[in-house]
Amino acid sequence: MNYLLIGGQTPILNNEIEKFIENYNKNPYILYIALASIKYEYSYNLFKSKINCPISLITINDLLNDDYKDKFNKANILYLAGGNTLTLLKYLKEYNLIKYFKQMDLIVGISAGMIAIASYGMGDSDSFVDRGSYYNFKMIKGLGLLNITVCPHYQKDELVMFDDECQKYNLDSYCLEDDTAIYFEDNQLKGVIKNNYSRSVYYLSKDNYILTPLYRKENNERIRFNN
Repeated sequence: MNYLLIGGQTPILNNEIEKFIENYNKNPYILYIALASIKYEYSYNLFKSKINCPISLITINDLLNDDYKDKFNKANILYLAGGNTLTLLKYLKEYNLIKYFKQMDLIVGISAGMIAIASYGMGDSDSFVDRGSYYNFKMIKGLGLLNITVCPHYQKDELVMFDDECQKYNLDSYCLEDDTAIYFEDNQLKGVIKNNYSRSVYYLSKDNYILTPLYRKENNERIRFNN
């Protein structure tokens, strides 16, 4: 199974990450999973404005009304949107939605969705802001589809705590700032994609936990599409 993990989304005009998604196969059909937050409209519309292929939306109401199975069966790309990771995990498990994952060509996770894909991730489900600073970030156990730990929104100064926290899990770790993504094919990291080239992606090997920047591949070394 193949995964694209995205650190976060902003209104930046460049859309290389979205182009990668829409060009991933010959007939992309994206299913946008908005289960992590009831305030999904802004993020959904921002993503939709950058995508030029069919896209459907699943919300909590679709689950409650049992109106979602056909959408899963039509899709070949799954997009797990951001919000509260614990809420997202709750609905994925309660409605046994994980069974649909295996039929997808690509599973995308952004922010909370990225944490859900990983074994553990630094989440903000219980965080709060006081005088401009963030507090109470906590590691959250994900589905373990990728056996790694992750940290979205790593540009926030307070998230430097992840560098020490991830060492408790004995797993390779990845820190993604907003507008950056990493692509995994058969559990192997294949490349870095960026909408904002000034943003960074970092890797901490479980062998030494040294923070190491990762760079996007250029020109003939670009990530291949599965056409």
